[in-house]
Amino acid sequence: MEILVVFIWGFLLLRTIISLVNALSAPHLPDKKPATCPRVSILIPARNEEAVIGKLLTGLQKLNYPDFEVMVCSDHSSDKTEEILSLFADEDNRIRWFQSVELPAGWIGKDFACHQLARKASGKYFVFLDADVEVNTIAITKAVAFFQEKKLMLLSVFPQQKMETFAERITVPVMNWILQSLLPLILVQKTRFSSLSAANGQFMMFEAENYQINQWHSKVWNLHVEDIRLARMVKSAGYKMAVMLGNNDITCRMYRHFNEAIVGFSRNMHEYFGGQRLVMTGFWLMVCLGPFIIFAMAGWQFFGLFVLVIVVNSIFVSVASRQNLAWAIFLHPLQMISFTAIVFYNIFRRIRKNTTWKGRKIKF
Repeated sequence: MEILVVFIWGFLLLRTIISLVNALSAPHLPDKKPATCPRVSILIPARNEEAVIGKLLTGLQKLNYPDFEVMVCSDHSSDKTEEILSLFADEDNRIRWFQSVELPAGWIGKDFACHQLARKASGKYFVFLDADVEVNTIAITKAVAFFQEKKLMLLSVFPQQKMETFAERITVPVMNWILQSLLPLILVQKTRFSSLSAANGQFMMFEAENYQINQWHSKVWNLHVEDIRLARMVKSAGYKMAVMLGNNDITCRMYRHFNEAIVGFSRNMHEYFGGQRLVMTGFWLMVCLGPFIIFAMAGWQFFGLFVLVIVVNSIFVSVASRQNLAWAIFLHPLQMISFTAIVFYNIFRRIRKNTTWKGRKIKF
């Protein structure tokens, strides 16, 4: 049993070191200007996004980048999304939209929308954005500069998350906490190992020619979690990629309610662990039951030290993510309860083999 205690301690210390590396490496887009400013195609798949699409398009109209187009694919929206798109397209010729053709059998809606968008785009760079993302005026300029400087084929950014409700604060930080305590983001760029890769479909930037040669979204046509798989494919093919954090350049308010967050995050939780639910469950056992095992086997003193290291780990993650430190410290136990709910709902979905997302059934 002493070996178990040592293992739990070692795993926590390793995760804390990784979190420190991420905090110190400041994985945010540097404030630089690109060497050249070729056309950028900003591509947005949208299905029933009336609540957020207007805010995104308003922000894109204010970009300081000199040459860009915005194209939106409405995936058979049944709300007022298309009315809003028409208003923006009428007043700004840089913005266009079209309705997706009928979804082919087996395709996932978002993947098919992205595939169609890429076929119509004219830019040298493709930037895929989710409709609930917001960008500031210099975000695309900084992204192009970094993309060119590092000679990348894929750049993905995890947006800085906006959290306004208590439910958001105990659910949304869980994903950043997992990512930044398991993956040194600098190694995504510096190594060739596909296992050291990650991406976020909310912001993915490709070199257009490379994208058209590989038709990346057509390779994940039947996957409801496309971003992490795409990152691994890009690295496996020998191309350079990088993952960054938003730092106010790129922000997002993902979910507003507890149930919405649990359902949403449970769709892709296992992909953070190589698609292996057994590994995901093992990680959950280590981080959620670890403190209780330490207390039972090592007593109060080691338990107190263990909790202190957990707090330090959360602080490092919050510093890199630009999140509130008080939330990281005091809400961490509740975030672990949310993590538990996400893990169990992910497993439940797998047992059921299907669920519904935005009005469509998704198979697991």
